[in-house]
Amino acid sequence: MAVNSLAGLVTPPAQALYDRLCAEGALRLGASVDGDAPETLELLHLGVAFRGGEGDTLLRPVGTAAALRLLIDREHAELASRQQKLAAGWRGLVARLGVHGDQAEPALIPGVQVIPTMAEAAAKAVELYAAGSRLVRATFTISFETEPTPHRLLLPPPAALEAGARYLGLYDAAYNNVPWGRQLMSDSAVAGETVRMRKAVPTKMILVDDATALLAATSTGLPALLVSSPELLGLLADWFDLMWHESVGVEGEDIPLTKAQRRVVLQLATGKTDEQIATESGVSVRTVRRHIAVAMRSLGAETRFAAGVAAARRGWL
Repeated sequence: MAVNSLAGLVTPPAQALYDRLCAEGALRLGASVDGDAPETLELLHLGVAFRGGEGDTLLRPVGTAAALRLLIDREHAELASRQQKLAAGWRGLVARLGVHGDQAEPALIPGVQVIPTMAEAAAKAVELYAAGSRLVRATFTISFETEPTPHRLLLPPPAALEAGARYLGLYDAAYNNVPWGRQLMSDSAVAGETVRMRKAVPTKMILVDDATALLAATSTGLPALLVSSPELLGLLADWFDLMWHESVGVEGEDIPLTKAQRRVVLQLATGKTDEQIATESGVSVRTVRRHIAVAMRSLGAETRFAAGVAAARRGWL
């Protein structure tokens, strides 16, 4: 039986019980398995294990392919339901703030501050993006007042990446249709941001460490909302994670490598460890691993060995 045959869609105890059922064909309730145990009830509730009837004391598994289909269909239904709830919550938030009306002063709710000007919003965006210590989630639409230039690009600060912070950037697919859009994504990826695209990203947002968020309330970007309400931050985190789940990675061929990243790949191909590369390069092991991760994405390699092969094919070795 394959390890984690139900793909993490059930709890570990339920997975272990399912594996036993598949290995033995059936287990007798009360003798070999507790019929009231949480894992037993979980498998029965999800429909991946069954009994023949009230008088049947044997617990039997549904075939793995059918079980996975049941679990995936259930997970998809739950995700769709959550997406609908998030959309309804978003509409409610916009309605309460009155951002689509003609009000001079949008209504306020606890934990939300309205930022009315683009200059203030831009300054706050730079401040927040650089403040991440654990996880920064950001969404980017293609809508700008003027074409972005390199000095307007938000890049993950090296110190934050060195400390272990993760930066996730979700871009509207329209970025890939214009040269400067592809360049922005490329520069972000090289700097250490994990870059993905989605067919449509409805608004700009920066969510920092699940503690503060800045988002545009309308497609024009104004007013911007500075959110500190835990309830709204949870909603925004779920909203981002659902979109991230539906996104795709940016093709590595469009992501150039820096000299330092190429040098790391070359050293990696000689069989050196991360620690040896770090010592020879005068950088931290974390920096070496970040360079390797970016290089693997750029080369379209799933393993370090594959990265070395891809580098050789490109004539780097």
